[in-house]
Amino acid sequence: MPPKIDQGLIIILDNGRNVANADEKDKKSFYEMARECAARIIETKILSQAKNSYVGVILLGSKNTKNSVAEQAPGEFKHIELLSALQTPTWQMIRELPESPSKSKGDWMDALIVAADHFKNGVYGVKIIKTKIILLTNFCTLTKYDHDEIQQVLNGFKADNLEVNVIGPNLYDEGHIKNNDFELARLFVEETKGVAEPFGSAMSFLLFHQRKSVNSVAWNSDLSIGPDLKIPISSYIKIDDKPVVGKWTKKVKDPVTSKPSKEEAIKKERIFYNAENHSKVKSDSRTKGYQYGQQIIPFTQNEETELYASGEKGLTVYGFTHKENIQWQCLTDVGLSYIFGRKGDVNAQQTVKCLVECLLELNLVGVARRVCISNYAPKMYALIPNVDNENGIYLSMIQLCYKENIKHMVFPPTNLKKYSCTDAQVNAFKELIEAMDLTKAYDDTYDDTEAFPIGETVSPTAQYILDCIAFRSLNPAAPLPPPRDEIMTLFKVPPLVEMRSRGALEKIEKLFPLNKIEPRPKKNKQQQESPQTLTVLPVTKKAENEPFEIPKISLFMDKNSTETTSIGTMNPIDDYKALTNKGKSLSDLATEMTESIQSLLYYNLHDDSKKAVNAMKFFRNECIKSDPSIYNNWLQKLKISLNHEKNTKVLEVINENELNVILKSESSLSTYENEDSQLYENDTIPNTLPVVIDPEVDALFDEM
Repeated sequence: MPPKIDQGLIIILDNGRNVANADEKDKKSFYEMARECAARIIETKILSQAKNSYVGVILLGSKNTKNSVAEQAPGEFKHIELLSALQTPTWQMIRELPESPSKSKGDWMDALIVAADHFKNGVYGVKIIKTKIILLTNFCTLTKYDHDEIQQVLNGFKADNLEVNVIGPNLYDEGHIKNNDFELARLFVEETKGVAEPFGSAMSFLLFHQRKSVNSVAWNSDLSIGPDLKIPISSYIKIDDKPVVGKWTKKVKDPVTSKPSKEEAIKKERIFYNAENHSKVKSDSRTKGYQYGQQIIPFTQNEETELYASGEKGLTVYGFTHKENIQWQCLTDVGLSYIFGRKGDVNAQQTVKCLVECLLELNLVGVARRVCISNYAPKMYALIPNVDNENGIYLSMIQLCYKENIKHMVFPPTNLKKYSCTDAQVNAFKELIEAMDLTKAYDDTYDDTEAFPIGETVSPTAQYILDCIAFRSLNPAAPLPPPRDEIMTLFKVPPLVEMRSRGALEKIEKLFPLNKIEPRPKKNKQQQESPQTLTVLPVTKKAENEPFEIPKISLFMDKNSTETTSIGTMNPIDDYKALTNKGKSLSDLATEMTESIQSLLYYNLHDDSKKAVNAMKFFRNECIKSDPSIYNNWLQKLKISLNHEKNTKVLEVINENELNVILKSESSLSTYENEDSQLYENDTIPNTLPVVIDPEVDALFDEM
């Protein structure tokens, strides 16, 4: 049985000289608008990722004649070119659309016949379920077919279930009807159950990218209530958290053409080595583990099989509770599903209906345990009864939070007397809320007075990303454009709402005076962290007539109170200097100094990297004087570790403060001409991530 294609669409684009001129001065020509509309249709099909949809393009009025019907009937069906055969839509289809019209003319009825023939004889190995034709022409070139021939063609279209749609002129506006072909086109649209729209209406429909509509797959199981009652149910996903923009595909940059490779993609592989013999550890010899604190706890495969098994898939009701007990902050954002009685099971449907009505009458909701797939982790859900005109009677299933998922936050009390509001302040906010009612955001001249309706407002971020993807595919070298005006409108308050709310905002500004609070000066963090000692000055003996003075207390650093034996994190520079004065060399102190710097970088509780940067600068200068390789080798290992841990914050600190490797221009002993000179001999080789073996992992394998 051949595979099925949900929809096949052929776009007939009039490319003749009859569409070359603009109707009004300084306006786009009909062809410019038609080409833009055709490109937008193909672009929408591509970005919706509708893999089960075919698109083809036919040029009407082309300078070439290229179609199978003309080959069978020489001299007929001239200036009809099959530009793109029916296939999965590609960006190349848009690139191949002619930039300007030709000087020829074609018969739009010939183009319809060629499109119908291509549906019937031009596609092999697949079965197209729904077939559509979109005709983009102004009908200024009259058809040569008589009434009987047109009726014969129309009967064939109806027999093959071909739907004809017209975009361009308004076929139902008597003021725009210029000839008989307008009535013929309207006849084809009505008889084949298509639609006819002017460019403005069609482009408004194509204004935003839409996700492809798919038939929801049912999750079939039993709804268990108690030990004996099991109701066959089907659950359908209504809202999911699937991103609009799919995952990015990573590819290797070609060093010659500076373009991404079409064949080779980046392949990452993590390799484990034995620290003793530096041999590669096979996958069957590795043991997984969980790191808590500074220790990795092994977790073998045998222990994994002994984990808790949740059992067979199913939905089990634990009990019922009042609806007020299920607050919105206890619900997760992972999606929403609708539960119905199993399709084809009348008893199950009647039981679910009865359950919903009882829960509504008692104002209760169900709390259920769901196992999506056998032995998968169970999750708790709220089963909320619903009745509406669109979906009928059903249960809404929303996931509940566990205790570990809820963050407890403490806020200062606001129900105090000093926070109480006057009646004027309360009324001012009521007036503001009424003025900013989005259900009355537009006047009666609009079809819908509501702005930003729930479930119909698109994501501006997703729309702009999709626009950028489309632009980059068609313009590889051009800079990305700013967001379209239609996208920026989503960030603006409707003008009528803004106008209505001005008076209420002025009242609130007067009723709630704001006083600027000066920020308190911050204390020096180094002073707070420095160890301090109290020194009491001795009391001097006074004469009998002199008044007694209270002893003065001096708070200061006592540097000589302890002897420096190693480099710490409190003051690593002073520690280093003190130890070098005792005769220790740079090579002796390098390990302690680098460990101190890394501790300051990794365990920085106050996001203040000044001390670490100063220590790094000092250590770098010391290495420039004597041995640059000590600093360079340590820095390369540090960067590898940071890249592996994706610690971009520390890498940014190093780059911003110019603490990279010591170059030959700074010290003649350095082996680095530039930062990457020792990494690769050829700078066209892509950056790879060396293997870093954590010491805890080495210790784990040593014990096995």
